Amino acid sequence: MKITEVKGIALSFKLENAPRRGSGQPVKKDMVIVRVKTEDGIVGYGEAHHALAPTVVADIVNYNLAPIVVGQDAMAVEEIWQKIYVKQGQTHGPGWSFFKALSGVDIALWDARGKALNQPVYSLLGGVRKKIRAYAGGVCLGYQPPPQLLEEAQKFVAAGWTALKLRLGDSVERDIERVKYIRKHLPAAIDIMVDVNTRYTYLDAQRVIPTLEECGIFWLEEPFTPDNLADYARINASTRIPLAGGENHFTRYQARELLERSAVDIVQPDPCKSGGITECKRIADLASAFRRSFAPHTGMSGIDGAACLHLLCSTSNALVYESDCAALNPFRDELVHGGPTLVDGFVEPNEKPGLGVEVDESLFSKLPGVPGPCYI
Repeated sequence: MKITEVKGIALSFKLENAPRRGSGQPVKKDMVIVRVKTEDGIVGYGEAHHALAPTVVADIVNYNLAPIVVGQDAMAVEEIWQKIYVKQGQTHGPGWSFFKALSGVDIALWDARGKALNQPVYSLLGGVRKKIRAYAGGVCLGYQPPPQLLEEAQKFVAAGWTALKLRLGDSVERDIERVKYIRKHLPAAIDIMVDVNTRYTYLDAQRVIPTLEECGIFWLEEPFTPDNLADYARINASTRIPLAGGENHFTRYQARELLERSAVDIVQPDPCKSGGITECKRIADLASAFRRSFAPHTGMSGIDGAACLHLLCSTSNALVYESDCAALNPFRDELVHGGPTLVDGFVEPNEKPGLGVEVDESLFSKLPGVPGPCYI
């Protein structure tokens, strides 16, 4: 099944008066969709993280990776991954944006492969269809005043979510206030995760952790920048709150460093960042060898979300699925159809081939990519 086309397409939509969160003030949302076509008429779709430069990532797909992939056998997913890595990734390449572009190509190849074999991706990975616990995550539950934040959280609880994730990294004082307020007013059965988006110093984390322990927080996510493994390990050794991370650590090689240094208890690679489905399955299996849990980070669209769910259905150490619960996201609601729905706090994939989702290409022209970062 020869590959005839690999195309990266940047998509964007503008935001006005969006609430601030840990990554900065959002001005737009971006994604890069990757489309793979074969001589048999199969079309596979993947998602590449925008890397704060969506049109650049699309160019990497189109000008760096497509010439390597076109003409290859679409069934040879791991072989293609290795060819791309050797030619572009291991040295002299365009850095971490390359791995995000590779991720989109890899996801699209798995989708195409599943469609060609009339099998869902989880079956190709050796998994089975099963229910996975989900939490309300993505771009929501941010830096609102505590009563307003509680109102949003209570809506998720009323809708059936049994776990949700708060955004920290505002200030230590305000973070502590929000965590205490939400924990006090939500039922004890609702698990609360917190995500710092890499904004803490070591001293910040030391000040916040007593509150997190008092409130029984489910996990502390990405307290530090990804290059600060020393502080990850120091904090992880000093608290009973599990540390989660890996969204911004790419490939199994960086994941190995996280695990060998006991920097995290929960590994969170993102299929649209860390090397695609191929590499995230390797990372999950590596984490299982360290007896650590796998909870992949979810990207911008329903494509990456579907990839996460298929991975969770095919790994022995699957923990929980992150659902993007942003109030506004046409990449989730209009571009992609057929994603999972929440039932009693759980989601499960459908039985359709490939990723099991449909892509509306009419959105390509309606939401053209806008250069530059999505937050300032």
